Amino acid sequence: MEGATIVQQILKALDLHSEKIQQQMKEMEDRLRTEIQDTENRLRVEIQDTESRLRAEIQDTENRLRAEIQDTENRLYTKIRETEDRLHQKLLDLEKRTDARFERLETKMNYWRLEWSETQETVDFLARKTLQHERKLRSRAEQSEIS
Repeated sequence: MEGATIVQQILKALDLHSEKIQQQMKEMEDRLRTEIQDTENRLRVEIQDTESRLRAEIQDTENRLRAEIQDTENRLYTKIRETEDRLHQKLLDLEKRTDARFERLETKMNYWRLEWSETQETVDFLARKTLQHERKLRSRAEQSEIS
């Protein structure tokens, strides 16, 4: 049960981490779009005679920014995958340790069951012998009273 709780906590932490990353990416995208739009508007007003050259520059800047965003996204996804892999490995290690501990507990329980069974057999044996002796004593006591 603790393993399930730990797994749930890990999954919650991953969900929170994912939401934060998505929010940061959205904010970054909004800022970049605003900056590009502002730059584009300013350049159109200030330099209309060189519009074709500036469009090419803006396109180049946009491509670089998209490449940077893609690179950042790829790095973040790689880090997320690495973290998931590490957490998965830790979970597997925890599961192995838990299984080993349960096996040891099961071995102890089996030993205790065996001891309990042997003790029960001994108690049963002693109880039978005690009853046999009590019967003999009663029988002798009855014979003593008769004679």
